[in-house]
Amino acid sequence: MKRPLSTPPLFYFLIFLTFFTIEAQEKAERINNTELPSSDFYTSRYKVQAAFDGLGYYKLYNYTFNYETDKLLITLGAGFLEQNTIFNNMAPGLHGSFSANFEYIFNPRFSFYLFGRYLTPSLNDEARINTPHMELLYPQSEVSAGLKGNFNNVNINVGASTIFGNEPRPNTLLRTKVSIGF
Repeated sequence: MKRPLSTPPLFYFLIFLTFFTIEAQEKAERINNTELPSSDFYTSRYKVQAAFDGLGYYKLYNYTFNYETDKLLITLGAGFLEQNTIFNNMAPGLHGSFSANFEYIFNPRFSFYLFGRYLTPSLNDEARINTPHMELLYPQSEVSAGLKGNFNNVNINVGASTIFGNEPRPNTLLRTKVSIGF
């Protein structure tokens, strides 16, 4: 005997869909009318993706809730990670992603940040086959802290990250990133 579709999942889906529609309408309205008061709370959506020739790819879809003041930025995010490697001949793995970012701005040039991300086990039962070397390329469950600096068109990011991947113990790395804008 078939079970009828229960109303709670359908109800939650409709609320979720309505929330996305309302957010998009509010954004469009704010762009056209600059006299509306701004809020410290806002939401955003983004997609990060990378393809590595001969290795695989990933796509991270994220929806964030943000709180921003002159000195503080707090971002809480949730989304999905689609990932596939050459080590997996099955369907791409889908994982839930939860993240938090806290950034304190000392002055217009320097800020301090704390970042954490948790990836759930595969939602579609695909194995996450990564070697320790590939953990540096693909998103992982991690915790990091560092210092960001901005000097005209030169951005500097120095920090430490602890990756909780396939190794029996966490892997801690020191990271430095320098980018120059033109």
